[in-house]
Amino acid sequence: MKGRSFVIDFINTALSVGILIMVVLNSVGPATGLYFVQIFAFGALLAFLNCIKKLRARSGFFVAFAVFGVLMIVMAVLCYLKI
Repeated sequence: MKGRSFVIDFINTALSVGILIMVVLNSVGPATGLYFVQIFAFGALLAFLNCIKKLRARSGFFVAFAVFGVLMIVMAVLCYLKI
């Protein structure tokens, strides 16, 4: 792992740990469901970073990450609007 790929992997790891912490806090706290918008937004960022990584590697799998990222953004907006 060198250069930009390492930076993307490091950011992905930090985002993943943050998502896990928010899921635990979301489950056990007094106000459940408080972090859904942030969880989905961080998940979308994670998907788009992987999309960039696959696009640089000239892999066709970047389309799957892009679609997943868009779905995560839609879920974040729906959770924000409480629909």
